[in-house]
Amino acid sequence: MCKRIIDIVFSLLGLLLAAPLMLLIALAIRIESPGNIIFSQKRLGFKGKHFLVHKFRKFPSDWGNVGPGVTMANDARMTRVGKFIERTKLDELPQLWNILLGEMSFVGPRPESLKYADLFQEEFSEVLDHVPGIFGPNQIAFRNESELYPSDQDPEIFYRTVLFPKKAKQDLKYFAKANCFTDLVLIFQGVWVSLIGVANWQRLINLHSAIILLDIMVIEFAWSASNWLRFGFDINEAYTSVLITGTWLFPLILIPAMIILGNYRHPVRYFSLHDAARLIKIVSFCLMLSYFIIMFLYRYSSIILLPITLIIALPFMIVPRILYRERWLRSRYSGSKKRQKIPVLFYGAGSRGTALISLLERGFPRVEIIGFIDDEELIRGRFISKYKMIGCERDLDTLYTMYKFEQLWVTFIPTKGKYPRLKNWCESHNVTLIVPFTMEPFAQIR
Repeated sequence: MCKRIIDIVFSLLGLLLAAPLMLLIALAIRIESPGNIIFSQKRLGFKGKHFLVHKFRKFPSDWGNVGPGVTMANDARMTRVGKFIERTKLDELPQLWNILLGEMSFVGPRPESLKYADLFQEEFSEVLDHVPGIFGPNQIAFRNESELYPSDQDPEIFYRTVLFPKKAKQDLKYFAKANCFTDLVLIFQGVWVSLIGVANWQRLINLHSAIILLDIMVIEFAWSASNWLRFGFDINEAYTSVLITGTWLFPLILIPAMIILGNYRHPVRYFSLHDAARLIKIVSFCLMLSYFIIMFLYRYSSIILLPITLIIALPFMIVPRILYRERWLRSRYSGSKKRQKIPVLFYGAGSRGTALISLLERGFPRVEIIGFIDDEELIRGRFISKYKMIGCERDLDTLYTMYKFEQLWVTFIPTKGKYPRLKNWCESHNVTLIVPFTMEPFAQIR
């Protein structure tokens, strides 16, 4: 009776308080993809009785039952809204209705899909003697269960053989001695873990603690410098309050936003142009939001502080990331300096040529790129992708004497007259001729 009273009171309160948020989620799901907003699926309930569990839809509505019955981290089937509500556990909010109806409880084993009914055998069959719930010992211990699946194993086999036995044993151990007090403690623990578990903090600290600290220092420096440039050292009391507020408000809004929106999604050593664009957008938006709050709080605020802060902050955030990436790449390939290099000359300076050079210089440290040759006179002597245009086809003999290159990569499809000419020249000079875009799979997708 105590457990049921808690379920009724908390589910009614939860539905009332979460109604505006649920409305926003429903609207976002409907805007992104057509179909039902709520996903309902038959699950195993108390004593194995079937019931419909309700969640916000994370997959496209026409997906059906294709794929594994478990959701993995960054599951390709999820929509963009689906990824967000899965990570934040907001997809579980409609289950408050299941609790109100008595089909579920706030505290209980997670209701399993019917495809896993065969797992409830022998000792594990006792798990079905308890009303399924949203929170439980496993929901705390396995808050980010989607990240536990090995990348090289079948997820369903892993769930059946590893995760399910662990979860079932833990459920049986807890519910053998559970009471109303322990359930209340577990509910508050579950809410806390759901909130704090949005980010993988251990991974975030291990990979990004230094860059997060740098970002905080950059924001503080940029904000202080913009105030100094605007007012000098003679700043009055009103603007001092603005300065102090911005000092704690900017990092408070910016860093969580950068974490949630993916600025720290992967290590700095893989920082790319796409990451730089995303950083610029997120930092600009968050600083504007923070400054509008400051303008709302204080009458005396100078709008010019915002662009100055942005101009100072963005380069100091982007440049260290680029320098770290380049340093990591150099250190990664430093061991290859002792090995013999293979000198390569590229013929053709188009987009495919620069793409091939990027591939070789990043992934094949033994390659020594000599430069480009090209038939276009206008780009002679210029630099393309930091490598110089050092000649044309007629200069092959001279360039071979100078550089003794071992491979000639042709980045275009040679004409019927050019190919045999290049082939004969390479054979006579013991140089390997490589025309990658005539080979599979390039030839098929060219």
